[in-house]
Amino acid sequence: MLTYILNDINGRKSTMNYPLSVNFVSSEDAPADSMTVVFAVNESVYPFVSLIVENGGERIFSGLVDTQTEQRTSGGMLLTLTARSLECVLLDNEALPQTYCMPSMPLIFKRHLEPLGFKEYIGTDKAFNGEMIISKGMSEWAVLEMFCKRFLKTVPKIDCFGVIDISGRKNDEVVYISDSGKNRCISKKRILKRSCLISDIIARTCISGGYEMPLENYFAKKIGVHRRRYVNTIDSESRSVLDTKKILDKSVRNYEQIVLECNGCILCGTGATVILKDNGKKLRVNEIHYNLNSDGETTTLYTEVQN
Repeated sequence: MLTYILNDINGRKSTMNYPLSVNFVSSEDAPADSMTVVFAVNESVYPFVSLIVENGGERIFSGLVDTQTEQRTSGGMLLTLTARSLECVLLDNEALPQTYCMPSMPLIFKRHLEPLGFKEYIGTDKAFNGEMIISKGMSEWAVLEMFCKRFLKTVPKIDCFGVIDISGRKNDEVVYISDSGKNRCISKKRILKRSCLISDIIARTCISGGYEMPLENYFAKKIGVHRRRYVNTIDSESRSVLDTKKILDKSVRNYEQIVLECNGCILCGTGATVILKDNGKKLRVNEIHYNLNSDGETTTLYTEVQN
């Protein structure tokens, strides 16, 4: 059973176990996870600041409340809370424009993350050659993400205790899905998205040159997709020729999507491996939707086929 711990503006904690409905979404395309939960309450409550979700005492979600709604109905009062995970703190704060020479994570952490309440990170302390320019309007998340992508070739993550991970370590969780028992698959859908494919990228790689380096996606061309892009690797601080090649590879991975709707609550993160017991096929999770309502609870996993 999931336990929902709410903290209000006065520092008081309320623990609730039986929500009327829950909707949770985690996606690799969005830095912050989101959760909407509805409770039946007896009376009006103080404004809540944060929401923590535990499973058997183990914390699985921690976020800040974005909206709080109280609604009186003929059946009683409903309390609806919408929260985002701790990445929202960095997304919602603008960074001070400045230029770093030889940036490092200790420097980024001290100036951009520690003032917002973060106390720990996992990853290298190394300083890197080159400049890192923070432009007007960039969020603190964009600063962290730019540092990681440009110098570490990783994507930053923040766990439910507020620890920032820049190490790039992979999610080693494995989930087994079958046609019966626990994690039973209710429905399976295969989607082929031709619109995701890119057949050609022409890259600019020299300061004095134009767009002269062609990169081809033979799979896209084989199935009749012709979609060209131009990428400037010279004027981009976070994109190299190798990163450009990864754009083509990602378009191929996104072409085939397997959507699994399963009964119950499947506790895994994006990047986890799903193994289908009926055929042994391995899938990689890139989006998770958990829903609880009067019909029960289901988890929908949006996955890509692993090569």
